[in-house]
Amino acid sequence: MNRSRWSATRLRERQRGQVLIIAVLAMIAMIGGVALVLEGGNAYAHQREAQNASDAVANAGATVLAEQLGGGTKTDKDVATATTAIANANALTSYVGYYTDVTGHMLTPAGVQTTSTTAAAHVGVGPIPTGAQGVQVSGTQTFGTSFASVLGMNQFTATADATAVTGVLSGGRFLPFVFPINIVDCQQNGDLGIGDTNWKLSNPPLSNPPMKPHPDGPEYIVPLCKTGAGSFMILDLDGIPNNCAEEVTNPPALQWKGFPVDVATDNGNNCAKKMVDAVNALQGHVVMVPICDGACETQGSGSHATYHIIKVAAFFVDYMSDSNNNNSLCQAGTSPTYATLVTPIRGNGSSSCIAGWFVRYITTGPVGAGPVTGADAIGVQLIK
Repeated sequence: MNRSRWSATRLRERQRGQVLIIAVLAMIAMIGGVALVLEGGNAYAHQREAQNASDAVANAGATVLAEQLGGGTKTDKDVATATTAIANANALTSYVGYYTDVTGHMLTPAGVQTTSTTAAAHVGVGPIPTGAQGVQVSGTQTFGTSFASVLGMNQFTATADATAVTGVLSGGRFLPFVFPINIVDCQQNGDLGIGDTNWKLSNPPLSNPPMKPHPDGPEYIVPLCKTGAGSFMILDLDGIPNNCAEEVTNPPALQWKGFPVDVATDNGNNCAKKMVDAVNALQGHVVMVPICDGACETQGSGSHATYHIIKVAAFFVDYMSDSNNNNSLCQAGTSPTYATLVTPIRGNGSSSCIAGWFVRYITTGPVGAGPVTGADAIGVQLIK
């Protein structure tokens, strides 16, 4: 064979070999790129799982602290048991929890704010610090790879942080009426009673299964009557007057940064009658009700007044009644629903009333600083 022809043949074969190597390398790079794209979606899904799991763990720890705020005897072991159970249920590989104050700042075992995770009081390590009203969680979830294994990446780890706090409920979905601190009397002279120190709190019935269909404790009849300024205790929470039944069936979501706060009244005399069916449909449910102080009204009269709201209470609904005449259901000594004894209104000034139980209740919603006292509702809020 001619040497020049032989050299040309060898050159073409060498070029084909180089193209084959480049093609193989390009294919490996393409497979690796596709694998990383697909694995990125998998990693994102696990990151969301880790975040949701960390949120749930923080909420579980804060709920135990909420029970402590409500008067329950709770320890660090209770917090650790609750958080570990939720971490396992949500497939976290590991987590670490720290106690915080109501603003989400970590606390030392002595109850002092700190930014150091080393100095912070750990869940499951020691007693609950003084002033602890929250739990900060850092959770991890390790997961195997699929396509990325061709690149030697056999597992990834997703990490997520969350903080949940508890305190006095300062926001949420409230019913559009107000209870005065004084609930026992409702006489024609506007006297509203003898004070909230006489309210006795009950625990809500266990719902799964119910041990009783109602709370175990005293039932009260709460008047929706005229105050000294002539206003009925009905609130306008959504700024739309006279849509009272709609505000019961679809309570507006509100957040008050703190108390006290002034809230406008609605046309109470007309609204009470409209609300009866909607409120009675909530029989057996716990509702959130704004509470006004002894002064109650701040200005105006009739439907042009505002109420001085100082806190939120939880109320287990039995029934609501409205009548223009002497209302026997607002004077009853026995509930027609549960045959339980009720504390009736003394006097004859109320033609509208709601009967039920004040309960110690924990729910989700915005919370504020300050002590939990009396019939205050307690909230658990995920803040980050």
